[in-house]
Amino acid sequence: MGLGTLVACLVAVGLLSVTGNDFTVAGLRGTDLYASYGLPVVRVLAEVAAVVCVGGLLFSAFLLPSPERVPIRIAGWAAVIWAVAALLSVPFTLADAYARPLGYVLEFDRLVELAFAVEPTRASMLTALIATVIAVAATRAGSQASARALLGLALFGLVPVAASGHSSSGGDHDWATASLLTHLVAAALWVGGLAAILAYRKGEHLTTAVTRFSTLALWCWIALAASGLINALVRVKPENLFTTSYGFLVVAKAAALVALGVFGFFQRRNGVAEVVRTGCGRALLRLGAVEVLLMLMTIGLAAALARTPPPDHNEIVPTVELKLGYVLNGPPDAIGLITDWRFDLLLGVGAIVLAVLGVVRRSGFRLPLWLAGCAGVLIATSSGIGRYAPAVFSLHVVSAMILAILSPMLLALGMPRDRRVLLHPIAATVLFASSFSLVYFTGVFEWSLDQPIVRAGIQLWFLLTGCAFFCSAFASEISLASRRIMVFAALGTQAVFAAALLLKDSVTGEQFHRSLKLPWITDLAASQQLAGAVVIGFGVVPLLVTGLVLLVTPQRAAEPELTARR
Repeated sequence: MGLGTLVACLVAVGLLSVTGNDFTVAGLRGTDLYASYGLPVVRVLAEVAAVVCVGGLLFSAFLLPSPERVPIRIAGWAAVIWAVAALLSVPFTLADAYARPLGYVLEFDRLVELAFAVEPTRASMLTALIATVIAVAATRAGSQASARALLGLALFGLVPVAASGHSSSGGDHDWATASLLTHLVAAALWVGGLAAILAYRKGEHLTTAVTRFSTLALWCWIALAASGLINALVRVKPENLFTTSYGFLVVAKAAALVALGVFGFFQRRNGVAEVVRTGCGRALLRLGAVEVLLMLMTIGLAAALARTPPPDHNEIVPTVELKLGYVLNGPPDAIGLITDWRFDLLLGVGAIVLAVLGVVRRSGFRLPLWLAGCAGVLIATSSGIGRYAPAVFSLHVVSAMILAILSPMLLALGMPRDRRVLLHPIAATVLFASSFSLVYFTGVFEWSLDQPIVRAGIQLWFLLTGCAFFCSAFASEISLASRRIMVFAALGTQAVFAAALLLKDSVTGEQFHRSLKLPWITDLAASQQLAGAVVIGFGVVPLLVTGLVLLVTPQRAAEPELTARR
């Protein structure tokens, strides 16, 4: 990995020396060479460390039949390097952003003052914090559950980078940010997983690990290709691919991805087959070492791409497109909400994957309910409801109610009972009941309007907490009395939330909605009043019906599994 990291740094610096003039013209680079070339180097170090961290945790969490401490410890040390590199990038980023010498921003008071003023440095500090938590937790983690939790945290540590680059601004930034995040996650899983397997090539569970990783690697390559294509189409036009530095780097990265696909094909046909047949990882090492080196070179190429400005198309972008990433074709109406779709690259894809999973596996699924729940997620995020949700508060609440209540209710009823993840009734109720107030009354909602990643995170949070709540509420393993209390407690919080929206004097998200300058947005208070009515119809009523059903359910009929277990 050391040689590969050095090569990646040299690739990044070498390519930047070629594309430097573009940055100077765009006014995005300072005159300090230490900042200009030091920044991509520390970013490459951070990305390689992140990849190693993710790979070690993935290996222990999912690729081995039982967890091992060594991969987790390696991931912990990689997280230390990740955190240090992320912090080192702060002064380099500031020197570059303000076109000042590196020594100027290294003055302590100035460094502290400026670090919180620039979005990329805030993202770096958040990344460093996440990596530090992983490093500390890895010293104690030893189970698969803890490794999986740390893997989720490590993948979350990639989010700040995706939310602060080229993709987070301009037209179509919602698609650009989502595709970049998908790209980063897929790359980290693929590169990190392969590096971990090569390091473990003499282990006793190599055959199991390689077999499991082979399928994951194929899906990662598909995700990389699809997300890379979408991101490129958003940022550069076909005619600019061979006439601009940015286009040249995009083509080079695409060529590297194709080459990696070819290596992966031969690795799957020869290396994996030999491991399965003989248990020996020699063939895997021969191709895998070159593959990892090419992957790390691609990381260096990506670092140079992140420092190269996209072509300026000299187009005037409407305010609403700058804010949302897309335009709105007039005020929402019934036909528009049904037909005016904008596909959500994260939850939309997730809904389709879940639907296909239910159709393929079938066993234990109640398909009509399961597919209806998946359709609800797709409608809430990708239909006209999802498209207009950031601009119209009442539709945002409609989307939230579908994601938090209607779809989770259907998914919980439709999934196999043995697949339900059950939380303690109190924990499930608190997480579900507090979500709406935490989002809409603490400033998180306003924050999400400017950040597509935060918006997607809120949607995912609503869906997960809703599923956790209804899986517990419908679980016969939990006493009927506890489930009744859960549902009626949630019903009460929904009623309070509805009343708060109806009686609230100030308008939630007013500043953002007025900044859109849409002529048909005139009465924001009325939209908030309508949102309160939506909560009653989409939140209070379904919970009330659920509570009444539980009230009339006989005790013996409701608890056969609980009685048998006791």
